[in-house]
Amino acid sequence: MNLLSFASLAVGHLRSRCGGGRALHPVLSLSLLLIVLASAPLLPAQSVYGAISGVVKDPSGAVVQGAAIAVRETASTTEYKTVTNKSGSYRVSFLKPGGYIVRFEKAGFAQFATSELHLVLNQELVVDGTLRLGEASEVVTVSNAGSSLNYTNSQIGGELSTSELIDLPENTSSKGANEFLITKTFAGASSTSQNYSNVNNLSLGGGRPVSNPIIIDGLPSNMGTDGTYGLIPTPDSTEELQVLTAPFSAQYGQSGGGAILTTTKSGTDHFHGSAFETYNSQDLVALGYFTAPGTIKPTQSFNYFGGSVGGPVRIPRLFDGRRHHLYFFTDWEDTINNAVKTVNTNVPTLAERSGDFSGISPQGTPTATIYDPTTTVVTNGKISRTPFSGNIIPKSRLDAVGLNIVAFFPQPNCSYQTYNYCLTPTAHTTYLYNADRIDYNPSDYDHLWAKFSRDGPRNQPTIVIPNAANTSAYGGWTDDHYAISWSHVFSPRISNEARVGYVSEVNFSYPAAADADSIGLKGVPLTQFPSISTSQYTSFGAGSYSLTRDGHYILNDAMVMQMGRHSLSLGGEFMRYAYSNYTPGVLAGSYSFTGTFTTASGQSGLGLPDLMLGYPGSSGISTTNTIFHQNLNYFAGYVQDDYRLFSNLTINLGLRYEFDGPYSEVHNNMYSFNPNIIDPTTQKMGGVQFAGRNGAPHSLIANVYTGILPRVGFNYHALRNTTVRGGYGIYELPSIGYGGNGLTSTSTVNVSFQSSNPSVTPAFLLSQGVPAYSPNVDANGNPLIPSSLTKPTANLVQQQLTSVLPYLQEWQLGVQQDLGHNWILDIDYAGNHGVHMPANLPINQIAPKAGCCNALANSQSLRPYPQYLSINYLSNAAASSYAALYATLSHRWSNGISVRAAYTWARNLDDVDGPSRADAAAIQNVYNLHAQWGIAMINVPQRFSLSAVYALPVGSGGRVLNHTPVLSQAIGHWKVSTVAQFQQGYPYFVSQNDQLGIFSGGQYVTKVGDPNLPRGSRTVQKWFNTSAFAITPVNTLGNAPRAALYGPGQNVWDLSLMRDVPIHERMKFTLRVDAHNAFNHPQFSGLNTSITNAAFGTVNGAQDPRQVLLIGRFSF
Repeated sequence: MNLLSFASLAVGHLRSRCGGGRALHPVLSLSLLLIVLASAPLLPAQSVYGAISGVVKDPSGAVVQGAAIAVRETASTTEYKTVTNKSGSYRVSFLKPGGYIVRFEKAGFAQFATSELHLVLNQELVVDGTLRLGEASEVVTVSNAGSSLNYTNSQIGGELSTSELIDLPENTSSKGANEFLITKTFAGASSTSQNYSNVNNLSLGGGRPVSNPIIIDGLPSNMGTDGTYGLIPTPDSTEELQVLTAPFSAQYGQSGGGAILTTTKSGTDHFHGSAFETYNSQDLVALGYFTAPGTIKPTQSFNYFGGSVGGPVRIPRLFDGRRHHLYFFTDWEDTINNAVKTVNTNVPTLAERSGDFSGISPQGTPTATIYDPTTTVVTNGKISRTPFSGNIIPKSRLDAVGLNIVAFFPQPNCSYQTYNYCLTPTAHTTYLYNADRIDYNPSDYDHLWAKFSRDGPRNQPTIVIPNAANTSAYGGWTDDHYAISWSHVFSPRISNEARVGYVSEVNFSYPAAADADSIGLKGVPLTQFPSISTSQYTSFGAGSYSLTRDGHYILNDAMVMQMGRHSLSLGGEFMRYAYSNYTPGVLAGSYSFTGTFTTASGQSGLGLPDLMLGYPGSSGISTTNTIFHQNLNYFAGYVQDDYRLFSNLTINLGLRYEFDGPYSEVHNNMYSFNPNIIDPTTQKMGGVQFAGRNGAPHSLIANVYTGILPRVGFNYHALRNTTVRGGYGIYELPSIGYGGNGLTSTSTVNVSFQSSNPSVTPAFLLSQGVPAYSPNVDANGNPLIPSSLTKPTANLVQQQLTSVLPYLQEWQLGVQQDLGHNWILDIDYAGNHGVHMPANLPINQIAPKAGCCNALANSQSLRPYPQYLSINYLSNAAASSYAALYATLSHRWSNGISVRAAYTWARNLDDVDGPSRADAAAIQNVYNLHAQWGIAMINVPQRFSLSAVYALPVGSGGRVLNHTPVLSQAIGHWKVSTVAQFQQGYPYFVSQNDQLGIFSGGQYVTKVGDPNLPRGSRTVQKWFNTSAFAITPVNTLGNAPRAALYGPGQNVWDLSLMRDVPIHERMKFTLRVDAHNAFNHPQFSGLNTSITNAAFGTVNGAQDPRQVLLIGRFSF
């Protein structure tokens, strides 16, 4: 099957998208894809493993048909066999990263064999062979038969092996080693915020954060609701990690600019493993830049330890190492964080617990006199009361429930400044990681594996109140990965791999339990201590109960067929995302006591007397009728033809179809704003629409069937050590991340108990119990409109109702040069254009015009939907543009050195920030988004990174001072490694108070000069020229761009020094010291950019100072 016919389809598709023409009809789109896939024997998805292919010729240059090819994995006895076709071509697919030896055999020719070749993740290694006339018993071994150059496609990226991941300075976080943080050392990758340790801020190829797929062992692993990364494999369990930042083949989908691929380790013929521990404490952490010298650092400790082991399973006559190979690998790691907190607060004294407040000093308290609320007199709106005699509340007046609650306050234990309760509790968090894998080869043509991985923290309650009223909860999350794979070789030209998996993340928080009836509080559900807030005293009681599950089931299949010079890949994938949420809030209610009933005139005061009288100042309760359960179905199919047109030219043609169905809720338990219906309360256009009711669809969002995504590329072996590559592709942006935002649950009941006479009489007395309230459903169990939505104070969310596909057009042209001695230079131009990108728009804004609103007393009436306040429209109205130069100099580990030096020079433009950004710039005029076009808030103009491992060439194993055994052992086996990152600062938005009067997202300031100060003039007191901005007048649009200035840059060196101590031929112990931010450069993390703030222009934070880690590792 030749895919050159795809060109006309791609042209027609692009014309419909970019030229304003009509999009392809859904039925036509599906029909075209079915025609393309008609030759596939089954519904075939993506493979992240590698392949070895090539052409075999005889001495005259003629191709050799029927030559036997054997590819043997050097780490095991696994061997993959095939034969060359009539074009002399062969291909062995679905190979794990690692070392391989390729052997060629044909009657009448001597055997041809390569030395060990290294295959990396997602690579097709070209190994051509020329057979020599001779006896079959003669073996010709050729070194360097495979090249490190990429001969087969146009993608840009790089990879790190497990040894490099381990040897580079540890990228630690609260969970231990985080290998995804090292991805920022690749060209085209950057962090998009000052929080460098948050992997969810990662941008690849100029894309928005959390828009790139994380593929672990061939399974997409991003969370369905927000696109964030769940389980992150550790270096000890990873075989290889790869980053892609430019166009790649049709087997990959839903990308916002790149992808991260990783494979887990498996067992080999020899037992191998490791055990390690990493330690850090406050004594190994420098003082922060803004911390005063001499400050006592809080006590903390960090222990990260674990071990792994893998090897063959030996069972006589069943798994004996000669056939039916079975291998295992397991990894277990644990992180323990202990941090001592300081708690200084106030609790009631023994006298106060009985109602005696006579000992209160007037100093330091809002009021020293306790007034009787039953003596309240209101005259001309003013409250007056008579105090309790002697400041003592009579015992007969004390509320029984209030007394029961007060009994949970701990006893005073100190006299420190104005506090009488002092503690130094320890916050204790553990983070567990476990990975298990089994590989089984039942025959030479079959390979099966199954794996299970889990990680997640457990946050132990920090005990401040030593009883059931403690505020802390037991919480955390658990990430799970399950996967099973079966690859089978049907014939020398057809092989297939099928996978099934499940990925999930469960978040939970369980507050301390206590029977509410035990304190006498009636009318509240379940057994939970209520949340109590008492002014001037410590708060206590239960937090919010929550349980969410975010997971997806995956079924995919990938088939590879070798047809002459065509390597044809076909695949398909089905995923079902399922998100459930049960977050009822504080089940027993929240109660606040502010002293308004026991002060002279109803102002706030001492809260304890109100509590003891049973007078809550405010109170509320929330509960959930049902579990909010959303589902989304995703389907994709692709076909990819890698055509080796000539020996030095490969053409890549691909087509992918994606259907990313909208979310729906199992019980139609969700709603969204719809501008096309009438609000039943006000009879105005624009109202709340419920799923599946009154003709509304089940999902509230229309299906999009136009996801036809062409890919094209080439790789030209221009010179002996030079390749030229280029490519273009269209990629659908993931829709995940909007399920919980735009489709709101109707099942939560939020009830606020309000007094009809505030500060005079309470809504109820504690001893009377909580007033009755009704569940938020009608007689048939259907959700009712929440009461807040029937008021003109409601803030709503609207999903886009029309069928629009968000997509990214991406292109690339580059050169790869083999410099010799394993040094490779890559120089690439890469760019992309985002179309119909997601954006949050404040659509209930008044259209700006001269004299519109500042003189009107009731501008609310001029809103498009005056019955509501803000309406957040989750649209696909944004656009973006990215252009970059990537340069990478790399040296894969050999001769004691590995290096990656990567430089990125980029320009990123857009008109609206992504919906997930917390620091997004405001939208000044929603009616003219084009006026906001400019530098994106995630733009990083220049970035350079260096990662390197170097074995010092001295002593044993080195080239210098290696002749004297004692000296050689003493000074040998040392290695140093580094990760250095330098980049320009991030853009900042300058804000002011909104004086437009049109309910915009915010009024921009006016730019009147250059905000950039000379480098030597920048200080933490004044980082930029504050005089470059002026406050924009009332009813005037500001002219400053969203990215008005750039903040501080990044200058971070991480260093590691390690020494291997040989124990046995295959055993060693390594002692190492890692230093993060080794030179303790201040990494400023924020600017004050509010023009009305007195601190405007100052630096207000810094990232972590230098931290030293002590590490010991045993490996075999």
